[in-house]
Amino acid sequence: MNHARAYSLNMPNMNITGLSENWLFKEVGDIHWAMICAGLGANSSDLVDEGGNRLYATFTRLRMQCTGSLTDFRENEKVEIAAEESRFGAGLFFSQANLTGAKCNIRADVMSAFSRRDGTGNTSLLKGQPLIPDDCAISELAAMPDFGNGYRAQRNQNYGTCIFETAYDIHPYYDINGVGLLYFASYPMINDFCEMKFFSGAHKQVGFWPAASATASRDVHYFSNCDPDDGVIYRLHQLELTDAGATMISTLSRRSDGARMADLITTKRRLPPA
Repeated sequence: MNHARAYSLNMPNMNITGLSENWLFKEVGDIHWAMICAGLGANSSDLVDEGGNRLYATFTRLRMQCTGSLTDFRENEKVEIAAEESRFGAGLFFSQANLTGAKCNIRADVMSAFSRRDGTGNTSLLKGQPLIPDDCAISELAAMPDFGNGYRAQRNQNYGTCIFETAYDIHPYYDINGVGLLYFASYPMINDFCEMKFFSGAHKQVGFWPAASATASRDVHYFSNCDPDDGVIYRLHQLELTDAGATMISTLSRRSDGARMADLITTKRRLPPA
């Protein structure tokens, strides 16, 4: 199944250094979700398992890679996103989205599953599978793709050492989506807010980090969710800082019980002074 959209990059699509990564995650996620719903022949609010339980899209991995960095995009630039969707069985869905711009292209690979609630909280979500219609237009893969195997391998990672740690209070009006879950697009933004605190303390020489850097790649592995009245613990485990930029490995965990929520592998490029 394929899907395409065209855009003129206006202020809602931009941030302090160029293309908004938060917008990009949301848009790529929306395209992924739109193709799933079209393939299953149901609106998102109507998706249920065989027991009639409401199902929610659970993003498990999103990897974004730029040929340059997000600062290479400009206001009013015309861009296009072309995407295709596939599935492995009834439980795992994959998409590849390619954004084409004037100076920079982006590839975003997405993997998602389905969950249902066991109770009212976000900490005890159960796996679920939708009903696959006989005429489903989403092509079925014969084997688990490497992207999915990479996610499984990442779950077993244990970084141990920690360079920096800080807490983040969830902002319900911003971080929580329409079904009460911590939005998958909020994870990298939570990460970056905490990352900014690290650079403002330990590496003041780089200047104001949000304006001195731009994302070139991001690989987010999602493991669990969080209640709106809980908090997040950010830990920076690895940092390679050069004149060209920084590559970082960090984790997000629930403050209430320490459960690991996500691993993030991020590369940012240093920008020249304005």
